[in-house]
Amino acid sequence: MTTTITHATGTVVPTALEGYRASRPARTLVHRILNRADDDVTLREFGLRSGSFVLVFDGEAAAVAAFAALGVPQKLAITDTAVHSLAMSFVIAEGELSIEQDRDNVRLWRVTVPYNEVTA
Repeated sequence: MTTTITHATGTVVPTALEGYRASRPARTLVHRILNRADDDVTLREFGLRSGSFVLVFDGEAAAVAAFAALGVPQKLAITDTAVHSLAMSFVIAEGELSIEQDRDNVRLWRVTVPYNEVTA
C-alpha cells in the first residue's frame, strides 16, 4: 500500500495512513407546514467529504517536512494504491494540522490532517 499526497512543490509519501474518517453533510431541506401531517421536502445533493486522517512517518525529518508542506495554503491531492475510494482533491480548511511523536516508539511520528474535499 502506498499513499501519496501531491502538493504545489512535490509529494508526501508517508510510511502508513491510519484513522481515515469521512462524513458528507446532508443538504435536503424539510419545510414544516402548519396544519399538515406531511412536510414539504426539497431534495438536494449531499456535500463533499470532510474529516481527517493520520499520516505515519518513520522518522522526524520526513514528518516535519510533511507538516511544513501541508501547512502551505494550497489545493492537494491524495491517492492510495490499496484504498482507491480515498482518492480526492482537498484543502486543509478547518481544524488543526498537528504533529506528534509516538509515545511507545520514538522513531514514529504522526501528522493529523483535517481536510475538506474540493472539486478538481
